[in-house]
Amino acid sequence: MTEETIVVAAARNGLLAPAGESETGLLTLLERRRSIRRLRGGPFPLQTRQRLTEAVRLTPAAYNLPSWHVILLRERRNEFWDLVAAAVDNRLDGDRRERYLDRIAGFRDGVAVAIFFEDTTVGAQIAQAWQISDAQAGAFVQQGLGMAQLALWLALTGEGLVTSLQHWDWLIEDRLAAFLGVPAHVRLAAVMPIGYADEAPRIVERHSASYSEERW
Repeated sequence: MTEETIVVAAARNGLLAPAGESETGLLTLLERRRSIRRLRGGPFPLQTRQRLTEAVRLTPAAYNLPSWHVILLRERRNEFWDLVAAAVDNRLDGDRRERYLDRIAGFRDGVAVAIFFEDTTVGAQIAQAWQISDAQAGAFVQQGLGMAQLALWLALTGEGLVTSLQHWDWLIEDRLAAFLGVPAHVRLAAVMPIGYADEAPRIVERHSASYSEERW
């Protein structure tokens, strides 16, 4: 698919902001955000990486205890994709194996990979410090992880980059722990391959807002 075709399709599907609207306004970024699974390379300068880091740092955390740790892979991303492909070869077969390998091939040409980990000690810290239930503390942890992922996703969108969420803990967590030197108290939460779009965004029908005023 040519870059021109991608740009035209992106404009039709809402990935590009209408003329006259801010490219970085919150609602515009939310509307432009898409899951893109075919990536190509391009510039990824230090200034961009610093803004992405700041977006994650500014994410609210319950009681100011972030439950996440993010590792950004650039120089080692080819080794990472080899690791994922080896796990697929070892654990999957048939059509499912081929689908996963095809998806990995679509990610390889991107510029980086952001890997989200959950610090499993934070929930207990919150529960003990504020005398709340483990279930409530766990909900705070998961909400924080979701907000951090969305913050990074919107920051990437504002930079003209794309990503998607991949939940591969069942597939690569053990291999990844050895590859990255991950301590025992954290677990893999999500993988976000980063790059420039090499496919048009899918047309999606946004759900109606689950929102009301004054009463249900």
